[in-house]
Amino acid sequence: MGNARWLKKPSRFVLAAVIVSLAFDLTGLVFGLFYEGLFYDNLAHFLTSFALVALAAELAQQRGALPLLVPGGRALAAGAVAGLAGGVVWETLEVIADSLFPIVYNPPLDTLTDTIVGSLGGAVGAWRTTAYLHRKPSRKTSR
Repeated sequence: MGNARWLKKPSRFVLAAVIVSLAFDLTGLVFGLFYEGLFYDNLAHFLTSFALVALAAELAQQRGALPLLVPGGRALAAGAVAGLAGGVVWETLEVIADSLFPIVYNPPLDTLTDTIVGSLGGAVGAWRTTAYLHRKPSRKTSR
């Protein structure tokens, strides 16, 4: 466990984002909702990118790989690039799966839309995580 010393418990914000994303993705898989229209598929790509980039940003900051204060524009740009990279990898896997198993529905417009929405989710995930990590603590006492 020597390498795990730097790993702290994720914040409630990131933990909630990951759980919501996972539940949304699993529900889509179980009930076949990804092919019922663009809305569910796009929301799933947004939430997944949001949650994964938020988790990565928080872990990087805990490890000291990110400065304490990241300007909003830089966080948005970094998150968009991370979301784009993840989206390209995922969509490449979908294209390969589509060529091997024709039941997978992956037209070029879907690939483009999924990649763009994933980039947006990554951008918002990085931006929101930096804002969450640097908010001023509440003066209210917990009950």
